[in-house]
Amino acid sequence: MNRETKIKMLSGLMWLLAAWELLNALGSTIFLNWGAALYGWEQYASNAQSAIVFHQYGMVLYVLAVAYAIIATDVVKYEQLLWIVVVEQVVGAITSTVEVLNAQQIISWSNFALVHTPQAIIIALLWFLRPSASSNQQGQTAPAAN
Repeated sequence: MNRETKIKMLSGLMWLLAAWELLNALGSTIFLNWGAALYGWEQYASNAQSAIVFHQYGMVLYVLAVAYAIIATDVVKYEQLLWIVVVEQVVGAITSTVEVLNAQQIISWSNFALVHTPQAIIIALLWFLRPSASSNQQGQTAPAAN
């Protein structure tokens, strides 16, 4: 795969992640009842203290959505910021793993699998699509980044 294709695919992935974070941010704040129902967390959202936690989580997701959109505008220039995505995926995986292992019942085993599969795919795509990754095509030199 040539460098230009990788950059376009990575930019598209970042726009998709930005949209996903924005959707989840809206479901954690403005549309909390809808967001909680989507993930099966209705009983948690009805608690006032939990609602505050969801709102705080949503604020972080708004920041991530904006950061991902900025990265998507120029993935070459902002390549080092891709680590934000990796950290988010790893922290999410650790958090959900700890919750399941502690039997808090915040996340079911099926949700656990549904969360971890996309996280692994996202990290793998970031690794293979990053602009600094070497290309398999020989004889082509990558243009210098400005």
